[in-house]
Amino acid sequence: MPLMLKSGFLTSSGYEGRLIMSSGAGDQVVVVTHDALAAIADPPRVDEFRLQEYIETFSRIASEKFDGGLFDSTGHVCVTVGDVRKWRTSPPRVH
Repeated sequence: MPLMLKSGFLTSSGYEGRLIMSSGAGDQVVVVTHDALAAIADPPRVDEFRLQEYIETFSRIASEKFDGGLFDSTGHVCVTVGDVRKWRTSPPRVH
């Protein structure tokens, strides 16, 4: 079941983002790494505006990872720079 975005924010340190997403059975915390935020667009920038600008993209990546059972060692979905690079090189999807 795809995750549904509830909210997203930059951590108080400003270092990485968090998405709160509903799985239907509860909320999931998704980590968006500093490098993923910096790599999503040019010029590289890590701030609240960049997170909100690409929040739907981060949400889609997170949902695909969740559906595939791809969790980090803490049990969270983590959107990394590798995920962003893969997204940037993949063909656009038709919905």
